[in-house]
Amino acid sequence: MSVSLKQIYIPAWIIVILCVFNPQQVFSQQNNLDRIALRWDSFRKVPNSKRPFIAYTAHKTMHKYRATQRGNQLSLKFEVGVTLDTQQSFLDPNKLKTLDAPGKKALLNHEQGHSDLAIIYGRVLYSRLSKGEYSIAGYKKEVKSIYDSVMKELARLNIKYDMETEHGQYEEEQQKWDLYFKKGLEGKS
Repeated sequence: MSVSLKQIYIPAWIIVILCVFNPQQVFSQQNNLDRIALRWDSFRKVPNSKRPFIAYTAHKTMHKYRATQRGNQLSLKFEVGVTLDTQQSFLDPNKLKTLDAPGKKALLNHEQGHSDLAIIYGRVLYSRLSKGEYSIAGYKKEVKSIYDSVMKELARLNIKYDMETEHGQYEEEQQKWDLYFKKGLEGKS
């Protein structure tokens, strides 16, 4: 029993030292949003869907912040997270069966593009929130305004992506977007 207490105690002790001697490290402004790799089992199965799509990919983009005020100085530290919305992301397995192997691969690649956009724009959100200037009286509304603006941009870009690629059917356009995603995920968009 005492062995497991030592194992629990030591990590907690290290965290306390980090907080006391290096608080910037604990509440760092770094935000690492990694690519969400999609597979067909990432989707909720909805057989005989009435929707016109074989698959649909949705994400949740969340943010939180820590506000610190000293006199008339306000400091905000942000975190942004992007997850696959498993309740809204669906796949009609009966419609998927109508595609050959290259068609299935192309469709999954197209859906991956929607996921990549969510990650890229999660990073955009983090950047804009971190660079924002906030007033003490209105910072909550100002943060919400930035969030809403970035989410509207993401929605417009998702529509543009679907239109230009015809939901992944125009291979040449899809390749252009794939390059955009690659550069965006590398931080070069």
